[in-house]
Amino acid sequence: MTDMARLFYLPGAGSFAPHVLLEETGMPHELVRVVRDDNSVPIEPADYLHLNPSGRIPTLIWPDGTVQTESAAICLALAEAAGRDDLIPPIGTSGRIEVLARLTFLTNTVQVAILRARYPQRFADDDAGRRSVAERGNQDLVELRDLCASWYTRTPFVRGEKPGVDDIFLGMLIRWTRLTDAPWWDDIAFGGFYDRFHALPSAERAREQEEFEPRPPAGT
Repeated sequence: MTDMARLFYLPGAGSFAPHVLLEETGMPHELVRVVRDDNSVPIEPADYLHLNPSGRIPTLIWPDGTVQTESAAICLALAEAAGRDDLIPPIGTSGRIEVLARLTFLTNTVQVAILRARYPQRFADDDAGRRSVAERGNQDLVELRDLCASWYTRTPFVRGEKPGVDDIFLGMLIRWTRLTDAPWWDDIAFGGFYDRFHALPSAERAREQEEFEPRPPAGT
């Protein structure tokens, strides 16, 4: 047991939203960068696969020693632990039901479409299959972009003036679209939201620590 959480991360990866939430909530934490080999297998720290046998990023060790994996689940747990209604509304409210649905939609539908567009080799073995997977992923992302952009037509963040856990998770995903056919930050509505997200002090601190740009050059 320790007085700090430990976040195992890679810059700009699925660990970024949990990192922002750690900064946003003020939970004491330390960062441990994961190093992968050429086959994307974690090799540092040496015990990472013991903590997270899937090898995926991120993993969070809570101050009480509990090990948690899966980015969306970590984000949800951090928001709940903070006890802040702006991050996630209380149990039993309609607002909470909407947040849970939105966060699940982002990780199960939007994130998967991004992966299909960017990494079609994970979904098909032959060239024709990979082209088909990537094409459909990019088509889906256009429709999903318009749907998600509609959340920001009236307020800076989806529920008002302050960001919630769903806004933070979406802010992370938008950067991942940079290598798809139509990066979401090129959309007028999303460009504004994305800039607001990265202007948050918590996002700025996390990004500076991870040392990456919010809008890297095209193709990088």
